[in-house]
Amino acid sequence: MLSAELRTKYLKFFEGKGHLIQPSDSLAPDDPTLLFTSAGMVQFKPYFVGVRVPPSRRIATCQKCLRTDDIDEVGDAVHHTFFEMLGNFSFGDYFKREAITWAWEFLTEVLKLDPENLWTSVYLDDDEAADVWIKEVGFPADRVVRLGEDKNYWPANAPSKGPNGPCGPCNEIFLDVTPELGRPADPAWAIARDGNRFVEIWNLVFTQFDRQADGTMKPLPSKNIDTGMGLERTAAVLQGTKTDYETDLFLPVIRRVEEISGAKYGNSADIDVPMRVIADHVRGAVFAASDGIAPSNAGRGYVVRRMIRKAILRSRNLGVEGNFLDEIIPVVVDLMKEPYPELAERQSYITNILKSEEERFRRTLDAGISRLESLTESAVSSGSKEISGEAAFTLYDTYGFPIELTQELAKEQGLDVETAGFEGAMEEQRRRAREGTAIPTELFAGGGGPLSELQRKVGITQFIGYEQMSATSRIAAILKGGKLVDRAVQAENVEVVLDQTPFYAESGGQVGDTGRISHGDTVLRVTNTLKVAEIFFHHCDVESGEIAVGMRVGAEVDRKRRLAIGRNHTATHLLHAALRKVLGEHALQSGSVVQPSRLRFDFSHNKAVTDEEIRRIEEMVNEKILEEIPVTVTETTVDEARKLGAIALFGEKYGETVRVIRIGDYSAELCGGTHLHNTSEVGLFKLISESSIGAGLRRVEAVTGQGVLDHMRDIEDRVAQVAHNLGVSPVEVIPASARIASALKEMQKQAEQLQAKGAARRAEELAESAKSIGGVNLVTGKLTGANIDALSMMADSVVDRLKSVVVVLSGVSDGKVMFVSKVTPDLVAKGFHAGNLVREVAKVAGGGGGGRPEFAQAGAKDPNLIDEALAKAVDLVRTQAGA
Repeated sequence: MLSAELRTKYLKFFEGKGHLIQPSDSLAPDDPTLLFTSAGMVQFKPYFVGVRVPPSRRIATCQKCLRTDDIDEVGDAVHHTFFEMLGNFSFGDYFKREAITWAWEFLTEVLKLDPENLWTSVYLDDDEAADVWIKEVGFPADRVVRLGEDKNYWPANAPSKGPNGPCGPCNEIFLDVTPELGRPADPAWAIARDGNRFVEIWNLVFTQFDRQADGTMKPLPSKNIDTGMGLERTAAVLQGTKTDYETDLFLPVIRRVEEISGAKYGNSADIDVPMRVIADHVRGAVFAASDGIAPSNAGRGYVVRRMIRKAILRSRNLGVEGNFLDEIIPVVVDLMKEPYPELAERQSYITNILKSEEERFRRTLDAGISRLESLTESAVSSGSKEISGEAAFTLYDTYGFPIELTQELAKEQGLDVETAGFEGAMEEQRRRAREGTAIPTELFAGGGGPLSELQRKVGITQFIGYEQMSATSRIAAILKGGKLVDRAVQAENVEVVLDQTPFYAESGGQVGDTGRISHGDTVLRVTNTLKVAEIFFHHCDVESGEIAVGMRVGAEVDRKRRLAIGRNHTATHLLHAALRKVLGEHALQSGSVVQPSRLRFDFSHNKAVTDEEIRRIEEMVNEKILEEIPVTVTETTVDEARKLGAIALFGEKYGETVRVIRIGDYSAELCGGTHLHNTSEVGLFKLISESSIGAGLRRVEAVTGQGVLDHMRDIEDRVAQVAHNLGVSPVEVIPASARIASALKEMQKQAEQLQAKGAARRAEELAESAKSIGGVNLVTGKLTGANIDALSMMADSVVDRLKSVVVVLSGVSDGKVMFVSKVTPDLVAKGFHAGNLVREVAKVAGGGGGGRPEFAQAGAKDPNLIDEALAKAVDLVRTQAGA
């Protein structure tokens, strides 16, 4: 059974059991405690903790996931970073009986697995699950094993160690892939430890308890089901492959790597492991990039960068020296585009991002490896067993080597890496990054932190800011320094959570609202609004009075600022449409920032936008502004929005209901931001910059409304200043500057002619000063203010005049001492060597250098020793000439 059929059969099966089929969520979850979506239940966390009502009490998905806790194991038979998780979920509906019996039905009747080869494990005291298997399914009791909380509980070890919060026993289903070996002597040990024989197919989690702070397990009022079946592993079982990497999900990628490298998969681990790592990591990087996660030095981007760079390093094991990722990406996209059509839609962007990262890394790779080899040689020769943390950080910071790569390469030489020093340097870097973080990190301190408490007690914030910019609200929570407090007083800086708010929270590139929260004489200045897990945090300075949880307050958005933001956001949609019409359909948004003062827009395009194209784009946008087109908002489903032709923006996550912003028949986009009611309210639009931000990516900045007027006034002021400097009126600036430019060009020409005459005279003087030493002409000289290029040109001029000569010249420029030496071919044939000569000359002045027999250069430190150094040249030539 091919993977596509397995995926479809699973979802169809549970749709037949009354489940609502939901699309996969993004790999970048809306949860600050998680780097990536690592399981199917992540997007449903608000339903599990009861802060949101699910659209159905039964849901099934095929969720794309990314985990890196086993990244060092990737390359074996079953471990992956990116994988797909098939899951069925119940939110207070069915429980163990249905979850187990349906799993059995799907495995044996739909997938046709041999019941005799299936095993299952339950938690030690979970008699309920064991009874369903034995009494209702009719499963042999001797193939039901009981394991402890480290194996059959979620989260692992929750009863004894926590974390606090929802948890429960789990029930795992295994397939014995080598039943011919007979029954294991200790089934419990074999199920828990022998993953090569007993392959885990499905994990059923029974979330039925809420662990309290004192460790007691309080039954949940609503019991939930969370299951997960790994698509890759199950496909390997159904396709009868030795590892996951021979399935139809991976093998086409590996075949392409074979073609690129010339190596053959299946002959040795030295070839197989690198190919598996490349196939896995490139898949993960492609999916991450498709969800807007670009390589960087922090957070999610750091993980993606690490995967890409490990794949590149592994390619060297296969003899691949040049760029190759752009040859693999089309294979991954072609394999996965049916269930994930966004891959094909964003292929150009994905390719540009990964290709740019590969080119960047390869530029420093050889230098980094050379540096690392030098460090390992030094460590080995000195008897040290490790590379210092400082050196590891330099490799990371200068050459782009993640610490894990340094450790991996050092390990091959039998060395460790001193991580304490590395972490110290990294922590300092993190500290600087945290200074710009708007929400305190303490807020997200694990499952028992303030965020989890807020989710349980407060729930989500109701946003009413589309319809109104002021409201009466209740203070639901106050945070100070990341900790929940009951009140705040004048001069304190706090985060305030309201039950409902008109303040837009930063998202989708649009900045958060500012304004004020007040109650009588109490006034709070709102400096920013952010949201996490649908809770809105209003960053406030308490200017007067005091506030307390439960207080009723007035919340008022800065209207002038909000309207300026609306102008730039609506203009962003007009700009996006214009870019695609002028440059082509490939010019898709890859990022944006919408502020009150300006807008910034990043898009995919492989060359600079010309002046003519910029003018056409500006004209098109302003034309639509003047047409006074109504801006309409429609709420619908993602699928319906796509059918209407709406563009789903890159890297954005959408809920069950989405807003479609339509500007006549000119533009339609999915967008959660705030907008104008009519394009005429934009006023005027002006592009003010265009630049490259990476391979295949461009960035433009623009202003609207008052911003255009401010921009034009700034230009007028600059022109007026130039006119004043030139002593003319503003309207005469262009002809006046042209006259000055022409005069300057003529003066430069005259200066160059004088300089050339001077150089010719100096060359003639040097040639005339030539000494004949044992029949060899030698010219030495010192040129004040000459750089290395001037010295080289002068040496050439001397050679042109004398035809047979040894030249050694010196100069001082910007405090640097330089030497050049030139030897004509006839004297090179007699053994004279410019490189050897200039090296010895430079040593006299405290320097060094070298080069070819006919030409060489060197640097030195002490200008006071130049004469002595040039005298050394005379001695060296005299010795070699035998004079």
